[in-house]
Amino acid sequence: MKNSCWKGKPLKQLTFSFKKASAGRNSTGRITLFHRGSHAKRLQRRIDFQRNTSLTGKVERIEYDPNRSSWIALVRWYSGSTQPQHQTASTRFTYILACDKLKTGSPVMNNVHSFGNLEQALGNCVQLAYIPVGTLIHNIEWNPGQGAKFVRAAGTFAQLIQKHEATVRLRLPSGALASINSQCRATIGIVSNENHGKRNFRKAGQSRWLGRRPVVRGVAMNPVDHPHGGGEGRTKGRRSVSPWGKPTKGGFKTVVRKQNQLCHDLYGKVHL
Repeated sequence: MKNSCWKGKPLKQLTFSFKKASAGRNSTGRITLFHRGSHAKRLQRRIDFQRNTSLTGKVERIEYDPNRSSWIALVRWYSGSTQPQHQTASTRFTYILACDKLKTGSPVMNNVHSFGNLEQALGNCVQLAYIPVGTLIHNIEWNPGQGAKFVRAAGTFAQLIQKHEATVRLRLPSGALASINSQCRATIGIVSNENHGKRNFRKAGQSRWLGRRPVVRGVAMNPVDHPHGGGEGRTKGRRSVSPWGKPTKGGFKTVVRKQNQLCHDLYGKVHL
């Protein structure tokens, strides 16, 4: 699908510049996130995660977005059979997340209340209450009208496995089960670019373009920089620890947490 991506520039009305990357530093200049540096210049794309207009659109082209792992689709929206002449370009065109098998010329719709054929429904934004059980979805809202908040990374999807009166149950990419309001909306299909994690960089500079700095081993540092540093030859002289001296192997626990507490913090009402 990469070969079919648009080779030109993005739509100017739907882009904006972003503040300079922090390169892993906080406001005082201290490193708070290791292995991060400056990256190539990039423009932010205005992605429509709301999709709250009841219109029918057509995919104009599939584009690469340097700010996310999936592809994006430029959609031209139509209100009726003819295109209104008084609308501006920013309202006639929007960017949405491209799902797998979405192609140039494919029709997409928002606020659909009937599902229909699965192949024809790819890319449509539908309320969870109208989606059949077993359907693979992505770009899901957590609260009605809030806009899509999760299942947006390349190649990810959730599955609707159960429906109740006011809620539905989803199996998330992590395997956890979440109960969500049935009035929330989701997009049919799997997020595009499922081979994102399998790509091979041809040179170290490609990682630097993305803002990734080299990862240095602790044994290659000086004693002032890491507990493994220093010594004659390649020796640690102690068990494997983090830069702050906490053991990293052998099942050493620094914090005791209740079962499922982490999933609850991330997703709310989540069950394994």
